[in-house]
Amino acid sequence: MVSATIDSSKTNYTYSILIYLPASYDVGNASYPTIYALDGDARFVPPDTRFTNFKNILERRGTDAILIGIGGTERRQIDYLLPGAVAYHDFLALELIPYVESHFRADPKKRMISGISSSGNFPLLALFMDAPDKLLFSSFIINEGAFWQQLDVMHRMEAEMFEAVAGRDLRVNLILARQGGDIFYGTIGSYVNDMYERIAARHYAGMQLTQPTFPYGHAEMDFPSFEAAIAEILGG
Repeated sequence: MVSATIDSSKTNYTYSILIYLPASYDVGNASYPTIYALDGDARFVPPDTRFTNFKNILERRGTDAILIGIGGTERRQIDYLLPGAVAYHDFLALELIPYVESHFRADPKKRMISGISSSGNFPLLALFMDAPDKLLFSSFIINEGAFWQQLDVMHRMEAEMFEAVAGRDLRVNLILARQGGDIFYGTIGSYVNDMYERIAARHYAGMQLTQPTFPYGHAEMDFPSFEAAIAEILGG
């Protein structure tokens, strides 16, 4: 495991970064899919951090992928929502990703990003900002996204993305996972379902859109959802 810090000139904040390299990394010269985990230092389900729990899943599965845990959870209401998400996007695009891909054999065509609750907002915002021609990521793993926090903005940006795509292929994996069970108005699950239905109704060409459900709590569902998403995207 590799640790680093990045002083961002975009957000004026120093981010702690943890990097997990699979066991196979030192054998050969292959490039690897890379997973960027937001809230990497969060302990939503103690005692381990989100990064550590994800790392344990990848190790147990023997998944050949690089995992990047991004710190800065205390800034989640700044970095993961607009307007701060614009500067955070620049931090990822212009500072963190270039650092990772210049130091490690990370495949730029196989970048994934994962967020939960408030950090689940950012991957969707990034998709809306980048589509169709400048996609930073090819896969978006969003667990119980707190879309209610900026719902009107997200609806407007999705409509703008739909106009920009104009029927062209949008070859991304978009996973909008939520807790299972009945959907009650005003719950996080209801907003996740509404966003799923809104995007599904567009019939974006090339998009692999799913809404898996898990019979666990808001934070607890993060780990089985992540594991299922990795199996879906990377196989195995």
